[in-house]
Amino acid sequence: MIIEKKILEYLHENDRGRFIDVSSVNLNYDELKSSVENLNSRKFIVLEQNKPRNFEAFGITNNRIRKINAKINSRGEEYLFCLNNSGNENCRKSKKNRFWKLAYFFG
Repeated sequence: MIIEKKILEYLHENDRGRFIDVSSVNLNYDELKSSVENLNSRKFIVLEQNKPRNFEAFGITNNRIRKINAKINSRGEEYLFCLNNSGNENCRKSKKNRFWKLAYFFG
């Protein structure tokens, strides 16, 4: 949870409308990658889809590239706001309002 908050804060502070490299947020690459994948699966961030080049024919391993480019979206901004203001009533209201908006379509 702490790493996810750091990632979201870093993306929020450096938001210029472009993808940002978040690999410098945490030194443990595996933990960072799992946190980024978790945030992406929950639709809080968008990852840049790059196909890595295969340099194995030249004797260069593919493990050398460790960049993770991501961009925060509006759901991520809302989630970060709720993390920073955990006792705030607006976070609870927004979840309730979202439920009733969806109930309209199914009712």
